[in-house]
Amino acid sequence: MEPKSVINREFDRSGRYEGGLKALVKSLQYAFIILLVAIVAMIVYFFTWGGYFSVEPQQAVIVLRFGKFHGAYQDGARWFMPYPVHKFVRVQTNQQQLDVNFLPVEIPGEEVKQSLTPGSDRYLLTGDANIIHASWQVAYRVVDPRKYYEKLCTPANPVVAGRVLDDDPVTDFNGFISGRGPRTLLTNLFENAVIRVTATEKVDNILFARKLEYKTRVEELFARMVNAADCGIQIENVTLLRAFPPSRTKAAFDEATAAGNASSELRSKALTYRVETENETGAKAAEIIAAARAYKSRIVADMKAETEYFKAINAKYKESPRTVLIALYTAALSEAMQASTEDRFIMGSSNKKRQIRVQLNPEPKNQPKPKAEEGKEGK
Repeated sequence: MEPKSVINREFDRSGRYEGGLKALVKSLQYAFIILLVAIVAMIVYFFTWGGYFSVEPQQAVIVLRFGKFHGAYQDGARWFMPYPVHKFVRVQTNQQQLDVNFLPVEIPGEEVKQSLTPGSDRYLLTGDANIIHASWQVAYRVVDPRKYYEKLCTPANPVVAGRVLDDDPVTDFNGFISGRGPRTLLTNLFENAVIRVTATEKVDNILFARKLEYKTRVEELFARMVNAADCGIQIENVTLLRAFPPSRTKAAFDEATAAGNASSELRSKALTYRVETENETGAKAAEIIAAARAYKSRIVADMKAETEYFKAINAKYKESPRTVLIALYTAALSEAMQASTEDRFIMGSSNKKRQIRVQLNPEPKNQPKPKAEEGKEGK
């Protein structure tokens, strides 16, 4: 206690500040304890939870060691020395969508816009010098997080930064999106592909005749451009939501469409009539040919039968001419008797022979008169 009293007397000879000095020392002791506890807690956090991360579904975590790429992880939990030794960047790996529109600016209260303003209204120019509007949707997926982060100059937090750019895009005087982020590059690449393909197609092919082929050409060109960039992105699908002419020319396009539909309908009816007529003609031709073949077969068979019969009769005639003649005469007489059931007479003769007489051309019998004529005669 002696040294303490000596020290107190040296700083406070009168003893008026002895209580305050004791409180100050006590506060400093508490502050030192709190600081020591905080340092210990920070050390514990630094070596435990500070460098721990868990990869969420449909995400990848890129680990940077002193700013350089160290690894990319897409599942499980990891621990690394925390910042400033390591830095963790999360990247979305699920399917993402990008909307790209070539549409005019809508003015409230104006139904039909009379003219388009370059730099404000967006439109496409076709190969036959027509103007159209289109709305597209692109679906893509990140397949290589390292290339995606390094080659696209991605912001520090790609998940948040990309959404901010989409919600509040920055456009230059040409209407193209500017700023940082992979979505900006993808948007510009896709717009380039759409403009190039549209400039080689006719408006009728884009809007009506070859709409699917037009969409496929845009998708293939865009996929080639993204693959050439080698940025770790895979294009999964490109959808043409709608394509239409400017409002001022819509009536003319509708008339052309109606004329085309009417022409297609008439062509379809003509084709149907042609097919039906060909089928009916083919069926009749087949029926006639079948009947002719049947008649041919029957005639040939009859001729063969007659030939065989004649040969047989001829052979018999050579053996016994009188017998064959009597047989043929009897057969002919029998047929004549069977054919004529009326006007047939059998008459006797003086030499006890009978004669059969048949009237060959009898007169037709009187037909009964109609009842109306009988009534007239009665009157």
